[in-house]
Amino acid sequence: MGKFNWGRVVLCGLVTGGVCMALTAPIFLLALHETEYVQALHAARAAAHPRFEPLVVATPLNFVAGIWIMWLYAAIRPRYGPGPKTAALAGLAGWLAVAIIEVELALLLLLPISLGGLAVPLGVALPAMIVAAVVGAWHYRE
Repeated sequence: MGKFNWGRVVLCGLVTGGVCMALTAPIFLLALHETEYVQALHAARAAAHPRFEPLVVATPLNFVAGIWIMWLYAAIRPRYGPGPKTAALAGLAGWLAVAIIEVELALLLLLPISLGGLAVPLGVALPAMIVAAVVGAWHYRE
């Protein structure tokens, strides 16, 4: 088993996080801004931290998630082989981690359990994370 190219993991992870934000931000800002999901997030934020700006935390967390997805890609690459199929699996695993957390928040009644409350945001995130992982992995070299 080879060693990771940590510089490439971080660099490709930053690309992955940036691509994911570039793909999802317009959809959330233009199409989903009035959904139950976004309204619930705003209500929870206003109740807990009225002066807190979510983008200040969400932006770096997207880059951290991108690095984690590229680390996962580098880890499974020896078993599954390099390429877009393996990158897509890493992106799917990243999305699954997000989906588990979102479902948990819905079950705790912090997010609405409805089509607009949970399914649509997760449905938007799935292809975005897979495409972002493939784009990031394209630049990965060991």
